[in-house]
Amino acid sequence: MKIGLIELSAHSEVLESLIRQSLDVGARPTVYTNPFCARYPESAESSAVEWQVCPPGLSYAEFVEKCKPSISSQDHLFIITPVDSLCHLLSDASARSATWHCLVHNLNTFTSSDSNRPSAAIAELVLEGAADVLLPDLRLMKSGAPLRGRAINIAYPQRPPTEYLRDEVRCCIPGRIYSGRDHAEVLSALEVAAPRLTRRLRVDFLGEHATEETKSAVEAARKAVAPSVELRDHPGYVAQEEFDRTLAEADFLILPVAERLTRNGIVETRGQTCVTGNIHDMVRFGLPALMPAFYPLSDHIDGMTARYDSIPSLADLIVTWVNTGEFNRRKRAAAPGLEAYRAECLSAMREQLARP
Repeated sequence: MKIGLIELSAHSEVLESLIRQSLDVGARPTVYTNPFCARYPESAESSAVEWQVCPPGLSYAEFVEKCKPSISSQDHLFIITPVDSLCHLLSDASARSATWHCLVHNLNTFTSSDSNRPSAAIAELVLEGAADVLLPDLRLMKSGAPLRGRAINIAYPQRPPTEYLRDEVRCCIPGRIYSGRDHAEVLSALEVAAPRLTRRLRVDFLGEHATEETKSAVEAARKAVAPSVELRDHPGYVAQEEFDRTLAEADFLILPVAERLTRNGIVETRGQTCVTGNIHDMVRFGLPALMPAFYPLSDHIDGMTARYDSIPSLADLIVTWVNTGEFNRRKRAAAPGLEAYRAECLSAMREQLARP
């Protein structure tokens, strides 16, 4: 089976996941993407993957037109990030012989009547039936809801959990420091936890600051939690190589996802109308995580997490995990659940590929 994966934005981690899933169901994927995304996937070394990369200076519309014969030859086509430059292709009947799937990351935004929202033109085409709406996690499906009948899991296991023997404990908080994550709650919990820690804790904020306020908040907390906790942040964008290397060396994650996210006046609810990419970070590296109680997960991977609902409960979990090495126990116990979750992912992918 021939699968085309189209990613003309910057979701390189989702592209990597779908390449791996395509390979693992026995398909031969062709990837249509930009130089940014082509740099990062480890699966790029596979001879079963064909790469079509937009050269510098060529518009996406011209690139898509150039690739049209290849695109038209695919059995299934997945639009990973819907962008308006794909509208001409999607409205062309000659390219519609394949089954088209459009991954919708933010359902309320995608279905909004606001014509000025991002990717409004392609959303209108998809909602008119040019492609199937595909949600990014099975937990978003709801029986009987027209746009919630199809989904795959974009989080996909890639590396086995790794235990480390060292004096300090390393924790990561992946992603940009912005309103979609409650970093203030984490900083407050670290201040409460710091005097009770019996091992040194290093915390890496793996993302750039959205505002000067968040930068100042981390700087203030850095002084308050020293010397038992070392806070590390970054002056700008964290390159994917550094991001992955830091995650690969981590003991556990803290995922302070905010329950609601508002963009352009449209509210998305995490775990209900959209998902957080942080689950992909957790799953692909097999990393235990502390995360809010509200967020729904597959039963196969929920055991990798401990849940909090307040600053005191997060502080207590940090103390327990750091002082007792609870994260390593969870890593040792994670393999069966990750394998079952992998099977769930591939089953969902096969189900979509079997649909006409």
